[in-house]
Amino acid sequence: MPGIPNWFTEKIRDQVRTRYSSKGGYLDGTMTRGEGGAGTVKFPVVGGRIDMYELSGAIQKVKLSDINLDMLTLLTRDYEAATTFRQQDVRKMGPSLQAALANEMAKSVRRKRDRMKLDALNTFAAGTSSLTDAPNTVQTIGDGTARVDLLHLIEVNDQLAGAGADDEEMYWAIPHVWFSQLMMYKEFAQAEYQGNKELPFAMTSRVKKKTFRDIHILGLPDEHFVYGTGAFVPGTPGFTGTGYLDTFAWTPSAVGCEIEWDQENMTIDPLPDHEGTPNICKVQLSGAAVGLLPEGVKRVRMLAIKTATRV
Repeated sequence: MPGIPNWFTEKIRDQVRTRYSSKGGYLDGTMTRGEGGAGTVKFPVVGGRIDMYELSGAIQKVKLSDINLDMLTLLTRDYEAATTFRQQDVRKMGPSLQAALANEMAKSVRRKRDRMKLDALNTFAAGTSSLTDAPNTVQTIGDGTARVDLLHLIEVNDQLAGAGADDEEMYWAIPHVWFSQLMMYKEFAQAEYQGNKELPFAMTSRVKKKTFRDIHILGLPDEHFVYGTGAFVPGTPGFTGTGYLDTFAWTPSAVGCEIEWDQENMTIDPLPDHEGTPNICKVQLSGAAVGLLPEGVKRVRMLAIKTATRV
């Protein structure tokens, strides 16, 4: 059986329609990278508090402040996506379909990077931190019965800034329908994105983005929101309008994510021990994410609305 011709692996045209899905990779650069390598990543966390004291004028020992040095260690995990096509199908597929296949494989890597981060936020919000200092749990804003509105956004900002994160970037990822609901407020609609223009979500027109009271709000595709009783269900349009969605706001220092390596460009290898010598395509990823500072993460639980309404 002849090898894969050059036109199949190199020539790209835009003549193939693919089903809609998230491009992924939107949350890259929004979290802290760890230290180390070879599958083990460390995130040092300094706690405690250093306060000034007044000098008494006497010759005596200094009053030491207590500092807690915690180390969170994380093991990276390996992931792979694979698909096959037959040698006999190469002539039928054409270069456009091969390009579409390569694009879908790359998107699977980027979506996994996003899902890894959101899963870490969800796990962190549902658990208890092992850090020495309080707080040990993530605050939840809302009970899931109300529509998202501007007051919730203001509360997220107040709570993050009040915890001491006012000098850090702050992010809140929400579904497009929530973003549209917030657009009903004049103050939000007139806001402009003021964050780093080089981050992946800032460079794509697919992501709606605004900065309101120093929080960068990102409107992401529905499939990123799979937490809560009203979570996204694959194959269904939007949300049901019942149940609640859990979304997350965070500062970069509060969540750690390390991607040791990823391979978005798919490999194509023949399988000579299979009938017809089919080809297998693969992409791979190694990484992990973890919550670090409970005070720097907020779980925002609101109604899983189906459509926006006027306010």
